[in-house]
Amino acid sequence: MTTDRLFDEDVDVTEAVIRVLEGAGIDMVFGIPGGYTVKLFDALYDHTSSVRTVLVREESLAGVMAEVYGRLTGKPAVVMGQGAFLLSNALLGTIEGHLASTPMLLLTDFTDGAPYSHHGPYQTGTGEWGAFDARRSFAGVTKETMVASDPAQAVQVTQLAVKHALTGEPGPVAVIYHGNALNGAVGPKTRPALYPSAPYLPVVVGPAPEAAVEAAAQTMLVAERPVIVAGNGVRMSQAYGELEQLAVQLGAPVATTATGKGVMRETHGLALGVIGNFGLPIANAVVGQADVVIAVGTKLGATDTANEHPALLDPRRQSFVQIDIEPRNASWTFPVDHALIGDAGPVLTQLSEALAAAGGVSQSAHAERQALLNEARLEHVGFDGPEAESDAAPLLPQRIIKDIHNAIDDDAIITCDAGENRIFMTHFFQTKGSGTFIQPAAIGGMGYAIPGALAAKLVFPDRQAVAVCGDGGFAMGFNGLMSAVENDLPITVVVFNNDALGWVINSQGDRPFASEFERFDHAEIARAMRCDGVRVDEPNELRTALSEAVESGRPTVVDVYTSRETTYREVTSPLAATAEYAEIAE
Repeated sequence: MTTDRLFDEDVDVTEAVIRVLEGAGIDMVFGIPGGYTVKLFDALYDHTSSVRTVLVREESLAGVMAEVYGRLTGKPAVVMGQGAFLLSNALLGTIEGHLASTPMLLLTDFTDGAPYSHHGPYQTGTGEWGAFDARRSFAGVTKETMVASDPAQAVQVTQLAVKHALTGEPGPVAVIYHGNALNGAVGPKTRPALYPSAPYLPVVVGPAPEAAVEAAAQTMLVAERPVIVAGNGVRMSQAYGELEQLAVQLGAPVATTATGKGVMRETHGLALGVIGNFGLPIANAVVGQADVVIAVGTKLGATDTANEHPALLDPRRQSFVQIDIEPRNASWTFPVDHALIGDAGPVLTQLSEALAAAGGVSQSAHAERQALLNEARLEHVGFDGPEAESDAAPLLPQRIIKDIHNAIDDDAIITCDAGENRIFMTHFFQTKGSGTFIQPAAIGGMGYAIPGALAAKLVFPDRQAVAVCGDGGFAMGFNGLMSAVENDLPITVVVFNNDALGWVINSQGDRPFASEFERFDHAEIARAMRCDGVRVDEPNELRTALSEAVESGRPTVVDVYTSRETTYREVTSPLAATAEYAEIAE
């Protein structure tokens, strides 16, 4: 079979790199021109109809926007800029993507100042004496880091970077270009020879072995209390429908990890909410009582398992079925009885088909499982408590969260920040649509919510995008409001304003230190940035403010004076307490 060459005439290498991105279906670039990447930005000038370039005011926004874009779409976006400043500023989203398995591309440079790179010129990152080592630094926080030294490598390495970002368990891949790599032309006589990008893209992951699927299905059929624990892998696979289908077919309740929150809409009758350290009591209770646990697209990390508390998950009394695209994740935390290696969506479909072929779950078994779930709902706390209707001022987090829930559309995208406010959202907020909740639960960095909402609005321009953050996170990310104005991205930002780093101050006891802020009016800051801004001090003001904000078609900040009365301790599961774990373990 003959494969055509990538080019039938010589083209500038930077033009060639951008054509590679186009050929791979990449349509979004975030960043700031700098160093040798200015040449790549110049090439983008001629591709605005196919690749949208979003200028940000600081590289950390670019990293988060690319990470959220990848998490929502399953395909990589590009973070682009000068090496020293992607490394120093863009790693919030990069590390989140590395730990959350999000496809991303970081295209950057050595700023090597050739031919003087061995004499340590200004800003160079080649790793020689007098320079910092960009390759080693990026390698520690990416799935793969690749270097291009000449024009042919610049093209091929970019193609391979797309492949590696998407193959198997996805992740961020960095490409560092030497200055010489972005000078000159490539064409039909270039060596190594250059070919179209399509063959470099990853092939579709094959199905799990049929015998393994059938054995897992039999275990699920005979279970008395099966439960599904779904993680971020469901989101990366876009397997929302397949997950819900299996749950309904099996009559199994669905809990999620924190990174998987919302992969099944939490208003569904089988949805339990999040498990683990900050999980809902009903979710932890039902999972803890299960005899068969189907773990889908989750590594079952320590915060998901309440530090591997045996009252929650225990292979000595529970059978495990684990679905994961990365073989190393199977039986990583716990030994599993049935490891099904493959993409979550296709494997869930395989299980559904195997269950149907085996006759399915009997009506009596369905009824028994539903009765057990109904009993658990009566016994254990779910999403809503009396605090959600409280008229206390300053406003309780529970009241703010309930009003957000009521104000937004079912398909609105919620992006969260880090800190106590995120824990409250993880615990109390009930998602109304599948795949609508994004949070930095892999690394947990502040300054994530606002750029995350900007990316969500770019992916889904016709859906509401709401960023929820604390006043600390707002201070780190509010320059994203400038990008919202400049790119006509009408996001809503809700600020839990309690004049403090909530998690920090509530862990310091009677010795608060370096954790309190002066009072700032974030709504006024927003108005100064040509956005709308509303200050809410009383509970009766909030619902109107939120409803008007999400419907306004304008970037809007709703700054809510928030009580410190509720703390992270009140939403921390007793299972996460070391003393209780030790007592049970004994």
